Amino acid sequence: MSARDKTSDWRPSRRDRRTNRNGIVFAVWICLFGASFLGGHWLLRATGWMPEGALGVGYSLLPLIPGLIAFRAYLRLFREADELIRKVLIEGLLFGVGAVMLFWGAIQLPEHVWLHKVPADTVISVMMIAWSAGTIWAAWRYK
Repeated sequence: MSARDKTSDWRPSRRDRRTNRNGIVFAVWICLFGASFLGGHWLLRATGWMPEGALGVGYSLLPLIPGLIAFRAYLRLFREADELIRKVLIEGLLFGVGAVMLFWGAIQLPEHVWLHKVPADTVISVMMIAWSAGTIWAAWRYK
C-alpha cells in the first residue's frame, strides 16, 4: 500500500470542520456588511432621500451591525484556526494594510495639489481587495 492510497481515506478533523464553518460564517457576515454598506449608499442616491436627526444617525450606523459581527467572526476564525491558517490570515491582513498605507500615502500630496478628494469608500475598497488578494496569495504560497 503506497502513501497515496493511505491519503484517500483522509477525513477532516473536528478542528478542520470548525475552521471551515468559521470561515463560512465570516464570509457570510462580511458579504452582508458590504451589501448593507453599498445598499445604503444606493438607496440614498437612487431616491434622493436624506434622513435627518435620530433617524439619520441610526441609518448611517446600520451597516456597523453586520460589520461588528463580521469582525467577531474573523476573531473567532483566527483564534480557533491552526498555525498554518493563522499564518495565511495574518499575511492577508498585512497585505491589505500595506496596500492601504501605500495607496493613502501616494494620494496625499496629489490631493493637495490637483486631485479631487478621494472618498473613504475608495480607500476601504482598496483595502478589502488587497486583503482578499493577499489571503489568496498566502494560501497559494503555503499550499
